[in-house]
Amino acid sequence: MVHSYPTTYLFLQAQANVNPKFFYIAIAFTTALILVLVMALLVMLLLKNEANLKHQQLQSQFKDWLVGIILEETDEHHQSFDVPENIRQLLKKRFAKRVLLQELKGLKYSLSGQPGQNLEKVYRQLDLQLLSSKNLRSKKWHLKARGIQEVAAMNHTELIEDITLLTNNKNPGIRMEAQIALVLLQQYKGLHFFENLVYPLTEWHQIKLLQLLANQPIPSEEVITKWLLSSNASVVQFTLKLIGEQHASHFQNEVISCLSHKSEIVRKQAIICLGEIPSAPAASALKFLYAHETDKELQMTILAELIKTGTATDVPFLLELQQTQDADIKLAIDKALSYLQEQVVS
Repeated sequence: MVHSYPTTYLFLQAQANVNPKFFYIAIAFTTALILVLVMALLVMLLLKNEANLKHQQLQSQFKDWLVGIILEETDEHHQSFDVPENIRQLLKKRFAKRVLLQELKGLKYSLSGQPGQNLEKVYRQLDLQLLSSKNLRSKKWHLKARGIQEVAAMNHTELIEDITLLTNNKNPGIRMEAQIALVLLQQYKGLHFFENLVYPLTEWHQIKLLQLLANQPIPSEEVITKWLLSSNASVVQFTLKLIGEQHASHFQNEVISCLSHKSEIVRKQAIICLGEIPSAPAASALKFLYAHETDKELQMTILAELIKTGTATDVPFLLELQQTQDADIKLAIDKALSYLQEQVVS
């Protein structure tokens, strides 16, 4: 007769037959492993603290010298600055060079004119561009991104071609840094990467590019038209944002053409853009689109922009739309009507 024993009973019986020596060995091994890990963490922490302390000491040693360089008045024939012997000795070590490069980059972001040019001269005088170039060609993405930032900050235009090759890098951090660097170095001309852009521009990235170009005049009609015809929808979206921000009403017809774009994102941006360049043709185009647009979000956007670009002549159109059963749409219509009717009274 075959007896059936509970699983728990069999497990306990097996445990009872195990030699206690193995438990002690396991405990000793685990304890040793924990001690090794703790020691490793302590060593890493000590090394990090030592590096931070060394970094701070170098910053302090470079500070007075860099302040003198920033304040020094130079002319176009001035080629080099005096480098004290103690600074020369420090810069024989790569770590010190990296710290100095970080200091130059940080200072350059907040300085322009003569002080900024002085920092660029020091950068080249000490051959720090070689370190930037090495970072730029690193296989580690964070070093590559750092190299791009250094090149852009120090206006090292000799590496523009290398940076251009990175604007379609599969790593989003690298390609965004490369794209920003080109705009910093070349303004609108730096957007030549739009022609071959594979990946979409994120909303945040578009905002960043627009900020960098805020004080620059809008490009030629030829360039804008080319961007609006791009196969990359995010490039078209960015261009429409640019037209809207600069209130470039002479591109009105091109913007209206984008209302029929296959991308919903582009159509929405075109609607918003027309609100920034108000005119009778813009209002007519928005009303025509509303009659054919089935997407509720876009309909809501049209009604919001009609407040900006509409006039009293658009009130009858809005009154007809009040028959809708959609509460959100009706609220948007009432808001637009209220605003336009107030404009008539005033």
